[in-house]
Amino acid sequence: MQNQKAPQNKFFLSVWIIFLILLPAYSIYVLLTATDLALYLQPHTDQIVPYVSFRIILGIYFFIAILSIKKIFNNKLWLGAIILVGIISRIILIPSQPVLEDDYYRYLWDGAVTANGFNPYIFSPDDAIKNTNDIPAELKKLAKESGEVIININHPHVRTIYPALAQGVFAVSYIIAPWQSWMWKSILLLFDIVVLLFLFLILKHIRLPLALLAIYWLNPIVIHEFFNAAHMDLLAILFVTISIYLYLKNKYWMAIVSIAIATGFKLYPLVLLALFLRSFWKNKQTFTFYLLGYLTIVVILFIPVLASNLNESLGFIRYAERWINNAAVYSIFRDTVSYVTNWLGLQINIHPRILIVLIYLSLVFFIIRKEPNNQNRFLEKTLLIIATLYLISPTQFPWYYTWMVPLLVFKPKVSLLFYAALLPLYQLNYISPALIYIQHLPVLAAFIWELKYKKTEYFFYPTSV
Repeated sequence: MQNQKAPQNKFFLSVWIIFLILLPAYSIYVLLTATDLALYLQPHTDQIVPYVSFRIILGIYFFIAILSIKKIFNNKLWLGAIILVGIISRIILIPSQPVLEDDYYRYLWDGAVTANGFNPYIFSPDDAIKNTNDIPAELKKLAKESGEVIININHPHVRTIYPALAQGVFAVSYIIAPWQSWMWKSILLLFDIVVLLFLFLILKHIRLPLALLAIYWLNPIVIHEFFNAAHMDLLAILFVTISIYLYLKNKYWMAIVSIAIATGFKLYPLVLLALFLRSFWKNKQTFTFYLLGYLTIVVILFIPVLASNLNESLGFIRYAERWINNAAVYSIFRDTVSYVTNWLGLQINIHPRILIVLIYLSLVFFIIRKEPNNQNRFLEKTLLIIATLYLISPTQFPWYYTWMVPLLVFKPKVSLLFYAALLPLYQLNYISPALIYIQHLPVLAAFIWELKYKKTEYFFYPTSV
């Protein structure tokens, strides 16, 4: 029996070694080639394909390595290697040019606007460029100083979509090093190290092997989307992780405050509120106190937004009404609704977005219909709520996937982990619409199967958890 297992063990250990070499090698590759892959240069397909191919190969190695993670449980040397390789891979990417991404230009601009005392929800970047009398002279001067930043902002006619706490962090980045993406990514690194700390504390608390940190800390999507592409979702992820830790430690009020703070960075943590309040439904006084506390904090944080002109030029409203990108399930749903209503000759004025929201709310109600009677069930339901949001959302950007990755550390799903190999195809969507469905539908099918049969947990746990 030992002779049969030895070759398999050597295979999986060799996969881990190769992956731990490939990950920083990928960061070096991006650092050296990213300048030619800047979005404003409109790189050709023959430049993009090698980059995407490297990411897919890296994702496959990550996936196989994580499936064999039990091989390195209880090994401090491997845990040290995981942490070291993860931080090296991040640091290498900090000075890199974001590849085929331009969201960070908006962060840099918003940070400058906020740091100079302006409400970033009042004027769009286009407004700052125009030579009109109602635009403050200081804002026009700031636009000239920004150079390529304001020129490369996507949807410049739309006022910012990022909540107030995010604006505060953008402003800190500007104050320390104006217009510098490396400074912004350095701040992200500090946030990410704190995320790692809280993941460590949660794993210790629920008595799971610390090697499971690799699911987040070595995840190629996480590392790329934050430390090359420089997306800001990490700010909210930190406080969602903190809120989970506080909830597990029975510090419920602090957990609610943390979820409210997370919502002040990004709106998606709002979907977790019902789960966090689920245990208090029967205690009306406590439930009301926590709910009003959350709402009060969020309303205060959104005062700058509410003080602006609430029309379609505001990013929040435009996003809610129109944005769709890389969405497989929602696109199928939208087209099906359109086909059926046309075939039946029905005149339905309800937008598919409203219908998908109602479906999602129904799924959330189904998930939380029973109170989580232990911490394991709470973590499972947290993952299901976030994963379902991503899987049916009209916007399935690769960086939105990072919302669920910290939760996969505690409740790993084989289906969702395979996204590491599929989401890089996002950068080739312009070649064929079919690539959207290749990214998401296999994962969705495997996810549903996994929820029904629960046959894959043995990959991650030494015993049943």
